[in-house]
Amino acid sequence: MKKIFSFSVLIILFLISFSHTAEKMGYIDSEKIINGYKGISIIREQYNKLVSEWEKEAEDKKLEIDKLKKDLKEQELMLSSEEKKKKRNIIEEKEKEYKEFIKKIWGEDGISVKKHEELVKPVIEEISNVLEKIGDEEGYTIIFDISKGNIIYAKIGLDLTNRVLDDINKEFAVVVPPETKEIKFYVFSFDEVSAEAKTKSLGRYISSLLTTGLKKFSDFESVESRRVSEVMSLHGFIKEKDLDDNQVKLVARRIEARIVVFGKINLTSGKITLNLKWINFDKNQNIITKDFSIDEKEKLEELAQDVMTYFGREIKKE
Repeated sequence: MKKIFSFSVLIILFLISFSHTAEKMGYIDSEKIINGYKGISIIREQYNKLVSEWEKEAEDKKLEIDKLKKDLKEQELMLSSEEKKKKRNIIEEKEKEYKEFIKKIWGEDGISVKKHEELVKPVIEEISNVLEKIGDEEGYTIIFDISKGNIIYAKIGLDLTNRVLDDINKEFAVVVPPETKEIKFYVFSFDEVSAEAKTKSLGRYISSLLTTGLKKFSDFESVESRRVSEVMSLHGFIKEKDLDDNQVKLVARRIEARIVVFGKINLTSGKITLNLKWINFDKNQNIITKDFSIDEKEKLEELAQDVMTYFGREIKKE
């Protein structure tokens, strides 16, 4: 038997003897298997610790650049042309280092992706062993993986996911708790359209306010941001606010969120405008849009309250 395994595309093929009168096929959802593995929390804890260290290092580099720029601005009138040029060169070099660090960690085939694959590799190998056993003993010709959309239709009886899960979880004595009834949601960081909005970090602030508001709804539970970062890293995404609509949907499905909120926020001419987008996957995958605005003199909390009033009405209607 020849076994071919490629984690990068998550397709598992087992080419068994073709002496059978008919080919026997099956499929798994590797994403569901990995998330259902009882030891995955330990792996995620290790990975999240690394992510925190990388994020801290990136933040330190950014703060250093911001301080250098601030110092240059404050001292500019007192510096000679040569001194100003020297300081600008230092800033440019620091910015170059910062961009290279971001690319090195979170870029395509970056350290974050490779480290995650390294940590998950033992689980993947165990899944591979279980599938090889099933393939050999039951005469499967091909076993596909559908987590990347490789199969668009398959009969329920061909799904081997739960069988694999049961097998790789045998070593654990703790029983997996039943699925909770909480409504999982996530509020992505809003894209800050104007320089004024970025300066005041309005995108992150409004996201935080809406997350706090939705948590107050009965049975609503926010997906952990670390889980979102993990999924984004696997797909090569870096910043939440840079995700397009289809990428938001992809991440939302991977984190198993039933409701996601995202959009853009702008501050110009003393007026804050919010282009709200959200999806309720329990109903459909259509993106619902709604615009809000408020005078800058008023508190952003009031804008958030308007949004929450809207959500309270619309979600109840759902």
